[in-house]
Amino acid sequence: AAAIYVVRVTEDLPDYQQLAQYEPPITSRVHAGDGKLVAEFASQHRVYVPSEELPDKLINAFISAEDSTFFEHSGVNLLAMLRGTVWNAVRGRRMTGGSTITQQTVKNMLTGNERSAERKVREAILAQRLEKQFTKHQILELYMNEIFLGQNSYGVAAAAQTYFNKTLGQLAPHEAAMLASMPQAPSKYHPVLAKERLTQRRNYVLREMRENGYIDDATFEAEVAEPLRSVQNGDFESFRAAIPPRGYFTDEIRRQLSEDFGEGEFFTGGFTVRATVDEEMQVVAARAL
Repeated sequence: AAAIYVVRVTEDLPDYQQLAQYEPPITSRVHAGDGKLVAEFASQHRVYVPSEELPDKLINAFISAEDSTFFEHSGVNLLAMLRGTVWNAVRGRRMTGGSTITQQTVKNMLTGNERSAERKVREAILAQRLEKQFTKHQILELYMNEIFLGQNSYGVAAAAQTYFNKTLGQLAPHEAAMLASMPQAPSKYHPVLAKERLTQRRNYVLREMRENGYIDDATFEAEVAEPLRSVQNGDFESFRAAIPPRGYFTDEIRRQLSEDFGEGEFFTGGFTVRATVDEEMQVVAARAL
């Protein structure tokens, strides 16, 4: 019976090999004649980052928060799954917890979020197959560029912009820990509406980073003492503040390129457009008209 069940749930598994050609929706950008960014167009705010450009402190924060044995397991952590199942039974909830980063990648990109035992079995099988096809760093690249972290931010680079107006390399450990606090439920950890809860979760991630040997005691003490700062709390200027309001010129670019390439492609294809516009002269021209 068990063999028949496994055959049934695996007969129509998604093609995990398609992830080798993964091309996520990427923001298209319009630059003025001097190279300055003047407009962005996107269905999902995402800045794609290859695995070699992901800082160690960010990887360590996510591993500490989500999957401390990531570099040891073969896709599934059976002990964590069992622990999660027991804990869910105690709390009266279903099918949450215990998923590795590899399983979460499969869920985010292949199987979806349906809460059922069958989906968990399919997810576990695909995770093990994914581990045979891809290196750990390739899996991390998929995971950290696809994951939703709230505020229409997909992937860690977009989230660093959204919450801190920083690049990944500029993040302090407590900021990396804050981003690593959000994958399971971004809406529960809003930096304004749930600031205290997010701070507690951030400090938990920092403790796990210390326990895993990624930061020392002195760094831990300094980082947990940092207040939780974000663009949303008014601590940093939004990265969008440097982008002028969208006007007739950039909207005409959007119209023409959407006509030439299709609107879906323009809003997801990561176009880089160098326009002729001179920002200062454009303001003068608009005022004159």
